[in-house]
Amino acid sequence: MASLMNISFYVLAINKNLQALCCSVILAVSYGVSDLSLSTQFQPSDFGILLAYDVFTIVGMLIARQIFFKREVVQPVIVYCCIGLSINSALFLAMFIDSYMLGNYKPWALWYFYSTTVNVIDLIMVGVVILNRDLLGILLVSKKLWRAKQA
Repeated sequence: MASLMNISFYVLAINKNLQALCCSVILAVSYGVSDLSLSTQFQPSDFGILLAYDVFTIVGMLIARQIFFKREVVQPVIVYCCIGLSINSALFLAMFIDSYMLGNYKPWALWYFYSTTVNVIDLIMVGVVILNRDLLGILLVSKKLWRAKQA
């Protein structure tokens, strides 16, 4: 839905931010294809598939950034999506190892942390894709740290 909103904003000239539009389209395609490729009955091996999709999505965003927006200022949407997808990837890897490789089928702390964190990260990513704002101050803090390091 956020992708459709960005497309309509771009077409209606409400917001002409191509980085946000590109990022939202890449995310929508990735999430759409991953939803279609997973079975209806979730299997432990599906965590590996989700990990692969998130890694490919990050790579796709970084390639698109380098090809189309190399000389432009990095937008919050790209930073937040790459960070969010990286965190999700790490959690998918942990769940894949725990459930598929180790054969754990009883919920424990990792499972609760995974389900909460992935949903919160996805919600933040949707908010940033819609608003393209530094909601958590990540860019602000990184700029201050960079300036402090330079001084």
